[in-house]
Amino acid sequence: MPKIVDHAQRRTEIIHALWAVIYERGIHAVTYQAVARAAGVSVGRIQHYFSSKQELVHAGCRAIVETAADAHQERTGSLAPMEALAELLTASIPRSETFRLGMAVWYAYLAQATADPRIEEIIGDASRGTLERAASLLRSAGAPAREAPRLVALSNGLAQCVLTGALCADRAAEIIRGEVSSLRAAEDRPAADAR
Repeated sequence: MPKIVDHAQRRTEIIHALWAVIYERGIHAVTYQAVARAAGVSVGRIQHYFSSKQELVHAGCRAIVETAADAHQERTGSLAPMEALAELLTASIPRSETFRLGMAVWYAYLAQATADPRIEEIIGDASRGTLERAASLLRSAGAPAREAPRLVALSNGLAQCVLTGALCADRAAEIIRGEVSSLRAAEDRPAADAR
């Protein structure tokens, strides 16, 4: 019986190895050899799935974005808009060592976006998507959508503070949830005053 190969799983394993290389040594250290060592596979296997180092690096960037989007959808599918907004904004707060690794890789990609138009496009699309999602959730809750850029910027800044050790993850999440609650309270006040 022929061996069944799960190509999606193999690509995922290679991308995880890529992220490990980026985390440990940066994007400029990415080579087929370094990723093959990290994945415990041959260089040929990586070349089978990714025709160039650039393609591999770009696939890793897209995979971070897709993983975050899928996780958000899974966590928030049944939540009310303001709860989903709080989840969206706290999602980037690194709460575990694995998550810290992911955020460090994300920041490496963010830095590389200044020199790589494809990475800039992937990150730009993801950032616009986050802003649009935040605005949509605010509108759904009857809150002002104009608050979306401020809240997303706050979330990004707090994630950086946690990553660098300037703030603990629980405090950062508390700040974000406080901001979301204050918007909810502001929206509830006019309705109560109208009675």
